[in-house]
Amino acid sequence: MHAVNIPDDELVRRTIRGDGQAFGLLVERHMPVVYRVVRRMCSDRAEAEAITQEAFLRAWESLNRSKDPPVFLPWVIRIAVNAGRDMLKKSRPMDFADLPDEEVQQLADTGMDLEEAVDEGELLGRLAGAVQGLPVPYRMVIALRYEAEMSYERMADVLGLPMNTVRTRLHRAKERLRSALEDER
Repeated sequence: MHAVNIPDDELVRRTIRGDGQAFGLLVERHMPVVYRVVRRMCSDRAEAEAITQEAFLRAWESLNRSKDPPVFLPWVIRIAVNAGRDMLKKSRPMDFADLPDEEVQQLADTGMDLEEAVDEGELLGRLAGAVQGLPVPYRMVIALRYEAEMSYERMADVLGLPMNTVRTRLHRAKERLRSALEDER
């Protein structure tokens, strides 16, 4: 089965009919995006990996009981967000993660000179610190918008909130980030 040619909705239908390989293709296709969204909520990689795995496990169990196929990516991100919230309730507050090593390596591979890389790294570090200071609901909308590249409508659906609330949270999050970065100057 070649995953590139099969749309998500068909893979979901096959999964509901008991095709485990189809679900494997969905996981392979969407794990990176789900992980990046969760990683922005978590304090470390192991926590993010555990939440991501929990989200896909919950999705698998739910699809096996499902009669009506969901739109997979927003649905599994909603599950991941809920799994992250569950973890928040059980343990200490999650912090925004430092830049992963892969992103630092990508920066090094861009071909920019050392001074540009240092400046960009400092800016990304300041931005990461500013995001870390945001309340969790604001970090969530930032992650969904910029990591998962979701529309306002999808974000509202994933978070179970009215679209205007999502817009307001994203606007306030960006204002706080802007203010925090200006204060550092």
